[in-house]
Amino acid sequence: MRRFLALLLGLGLGLAQVYRALPGAETGWGPLDRSYALVYEAEAPKAVLLFVPGLLGGSTNFALLAERLRALAPWAEVWAWERRANGLEDRRGFRREDPLAYYETLAEPDLSPLRAFGLRVHLEDLDRAVEEAGRRGPVVLLGHSLGAALAALYALQHGEKLKGLVLLDGTLNPPTLTREALERGTRTPFGALPGLSDLLAGRADPVFRLPFLGPKALALAEAEAFLAAQRPEEAVPLGPHRSTREARALLRVDDDYSLFPLFAVSAGRAWAREGFSLLGLLQGRLVRTVRGPRGGVVRWQDTGEATDPRAFLRAFAREETGFSEWYFPLRLLLELGGYPHVLPGLGPRPLPYPILGLGAGRGLLPRGEGFRLDELFLKTPVRAEILPGLTHLDLLTEREGRTARAILAYLKELGLP
Repeated sequence: MRRFLALLLGLGLGLAQVYRALPGAETGWGPLDRSYALVYEAEAPKAVLLFVPGLLGGSTNFALLAERLRALAPWAEVWAWERRANGLEDRRGFRREDPLAYYETLAEPDLSPLRAFGLRVHLEDLDRAVEEAGRRGPVVLLGHSLGAALAALYALQHGEKLKGLVLLDGTLNPPTLTREALERGTRTPFGALPGLSDLLAGRADPVFRLPFLGPKALALAEAEAFLAAQRPEEAVPLGPHRSTREARALLRVDDDYSLFPLFAVSAGRAWAREGFSLLGLLQGRLVRTVRGPRGGVVRWQDTGEATDPRAFLRAFAREETGFSEWYFPLRLLLELGGYPHVLPGLGPRPLPYPILGLGAGRGLLPRGEGFRLDELFLKTPVRAEILPGLTHLDLLTEREGRTARAILAYLKELGLP
């Protein structure tokens, strides 16, 4: 009965969200000089948990985790932060009858502002978000993936403004770019990576893109999930076959079928004949593909894996915000890769509170030593915990509450509430 009541409370709290614009660093771009937060409000909060998303991540990455935390700890307020590039997203399609049709013809906005949005700007944005959150209660900063690197850099700069720090399956790694590579570019296994000189001169695309995972693909994935949450069993085309909306949306992001394991969750299986993807085999992975339906429409099965598929789709996209950052600034990625050249003099330091590294057994950091906590935060109590069986994103979306309980145990260490 207690678990059932907690679930009902969590579902109710899922409706009690406020999307807020926050003051940001001044770069001369007017309305774009702000960041955002999806806020799960608490009455007289004893703590504010400020989450920072990873590469290509939007604020609803944390929606299911926020609902779970609020159900277990009504005294905690959750802020799912979102970087300033969200201001470039055209989200009018989510108010249309057919968002998919709208985003099939998505025209890109003026992307030149992204050339100004580097590491210093984002850290100042985050500092102002911490100040705003701090008006509500003591702030614990939690960063996921690339967001963990941002959170760690922020703590090295302004750790005294925080009550605690959690790194979720990510950390601040040693720099990967020399000063020359940062300025002039370099070659990677995925091709040439431009440097700041080409980027700032307008000779390089200011948006970070991956094959099959550019802004339009991210917008369409959100539109698919948005419709699937409303009409999961509706039959729609799937190549030469047909599937439910639910199946078509989840085939993009499930770990059995996605070409991008970093952006995948374990949420079940398609009910269909299957094959293996050639592109997946070229990556050295067995990636399943759907070859055709059994008895008609391809459907989705909830097989009890870590992430509840329908809860995941329900949380994926809203009119104001979604699971993705469509226009991730390449400059931010470059400067994170060469952060000592951007933030000279910033180095390891002690913090006045313990640090938690929380990893996923099938994620980026399946071993505690990968967090480098002792190296980054000298003479500071540190602890790493790994949750087995979870993917990198399952850590945020899993249905059993393991991540939420680990975070709340850490808050108890901090003396909260």
